[in-house]
Amino acid sequence: MLGHVKFVPTRTRYAAFVLLVALLASLLVAAFRVRVEGQTRRVEIAMDYNDFLTLAHAYDYNPEAFLVELRRAGLTSLALAEELGSAVGTSKSAYVTSGVGLLDAARISPLADPTLAALVRGNRIHPNAVYLLVYDRSTFKRFMQQLPLHFERSGIRVLHASLPYVISVRTQIDYFNTVALGIPHREIALTRKLGLFVIPRFQNDERLRRPQMEQMIRDLHAGKWISTIIFFGMRNQVLGYPDHIKGAAAVFKTHAFNYGEIETYDPSQVQKGNVSLARLIPGRIVRVQAIAKPELDKLTIPEIVARYELGVRERNIRVVYLRPISHRYRGLSIEKSNVEMVRDIATALKSQGFKLGRATPIPLYRGNNAILVGLAALAVPSIFVLLLDWYGWYRRRLAAAAYGLTLLLYLAGVATHHDIIARSLIALAGALLFAAAAFTAIGPAFYEEPARGGGTQLLRSLRWTLVATGVAMLGALVVIGVMSSPLVMEEVEPFRGVKLLLATPPLAALLLYVLTDRFNARVGDAKAAFAAPVRIYQLLVGIAVLAAGLFVLMRSGNQSEIAPSAIELWLRAHLTEWLSVRPRFKEFLLGFPLLMLLPALRGTHRRAVGILFALGIGVSLGDMIDTFSHLHTPVLVAVLRIFNGLVLGAIVGAIAIWIYRSIVRRYAPPASS
Repeated sequence: MLGHVKFVPTRTRYAAFVLLVALLASLLVAAFRVRVEGQTRRVEIAMDYNDFLTLAHAYDYNPEAFLVELRRAGLTSLALAEELGSAVGTSKSAYVTSGVGLLDAARISPLADPTLAALVRGNRIHPNAVYLLVYDRSTFKRFMQQLPLHFERSGIRVLHASLPYVISVRTQIDYFNTVALGIPHREIALTRKLGLFVIPRFQNDERLRRPQMEQMIRDLHAGKWISTIIFFGMRNQVLGYPDHIKGAAAVFKTHAFNYGEIETYDPSQVQKGNVSLARLIPGRIVRVQAIAKPELDKLTIPEIVARYELGVRERNIRVVYLRPISHRYRGLSIEKSNVEMVRDIATALKSQGFKLGRATPIPLYRGNNAILVGLAALAVPSIFVLLLDWYGWYRRRLAAAAYGLTLLLYLAGVATHHDIIARSLIALAGALLFAAAAFTAIGPAFYEEPARGGGTQLLRSLRWTLVATGVAMLGALVVIGVMSSPLVMEEVEPFRGVKLLLATPPLAALLLYVLTDRFNARVGDAKAAFAAPVRIYQLLVGIAVLAAGLFVLMRSGNQSEIAPSAIELWLRAHLTEWLSVRPRFKEFLLGFPLLMLLPALRGTHRRAVGILFALGIGVSLGDMIDTFSHLHTPVLVAVLRIFNGLVLGAIVGAIAIWIYRSIVRRYAPPASS
């Protein structure tokens, strides 16, 4: 595995054997994971009903007929939010006013409702109360079920028990406006009539316990039509936060509902209690992608479709949460434009092999077996021991300590129910060590003389590129074997240390290149080299390299600190269109070309640029493994990303080799080492 090593010394054969077992365990985890990812490809296309209704009323569309067209286009679900107190009065079903407002209105003109008029005449209107007039029985029944969930029963009074119903609630109007009063029954009935799934959107109240949560579900009368529950509210909390999350989890388990975890890149936008709830219901979580209305208004339908398709295919999104667009597409009406948007999303998803229906979460599967994961974790101390031996640093006590610490960390994580943290640390160590091993594997390429023939050189360069890529992919396999938990695959629990995975491999490659004798650097005395005077051009190169490293780190992550340029966005979009899965720029424009070019360089040229090549190759090796640390991306998609990058990078590298050899033949003196 490590380049020109033809055998494993007797003293480390045990490490090679354990490494083989660990890699087989990781491969088994990967196989189980690929299988389950292939079985969880059903996606919901949901429409926010409140936003939809606002648009339908604004353009005088028939909501039911509009929804029928959307369903035929591919819509599967309606997201129905609880009615807030502030929304009472926006329909014909009810009206609300404060006691003070009622008294003020009575001073201007007589009250039409006899019950309220009698209360005013008898001086029985309480200024610290709100008064509800309800004009249909289903709404009255819903209010009487919901109000006791949020207010003291002693403060709720039915003043008139027949149409029109009158209810008084002892509270302030500003507080009442923020209270959720359940989902209107007419919305549930319409959703069921059209054959769409119901996505209830509940707002948390810190006083809600499990019995009240169960009642909220029963009051929907939607049964099997409920698919995914998504929470909302100004306080951005999951149901049961902070003290009754276990009760909320019990409701999900009892009814087998999906919990919709909203994808966000800003930690401040993550719903409070999200991780605590998700940890209690692994296997019941689906990722939800939504586009905010202000951004949605700036996008064309093809851009919207592409964004959702990318999320479903590459980020394990299983609920496409839509808001209606209010701009025309191809000269169509607003109504037809929205129908076309849904149809295009449905068509794009089906073309990628996804099915439409109730969203399928990542279940608890055999790949997350504690024994398999524990065996996979043993790859980390094993590659560490082999690296120690390869560089002549092997000590038996270091090997024993590596295995002991790995086992202790893993078992402690399992025993304390913090195994994800332990697994993240082990996987990060493995990723860094395998990146170092991949760089070590190409050590002989730093000594190899360039081939005389161009074809022979291309084959040699490709062989070394495949060697480095293969060892790096073993590191990626270990990350998969250790980290493939449903909670991580749904991105509830993150892989910790992504920044380190990008920053450490190039630094490790640099240190190995300079401080060891395995890469033909001819540094000599390392202390003397570090104490040598620095020339201005060397200082400028160092500053440029440091700036490039900081740029890479700042650009890492889904929401980078530096926005990509318009040209880069254009190139990203077209690479995705051409290749289905876009390779990473750091790989096909930097790492793979450098790997290809390295063996083609003459010895003197190789040493002149050796430090820069070590840094660039190190960046690429870390980036390759980092591709698989994004566990919400399906394994086959990550493999295709690496393959596309390898093919493009080999082409770029081949061009670089041709240019280099042409220049050398024309201008350089005969080769010398």
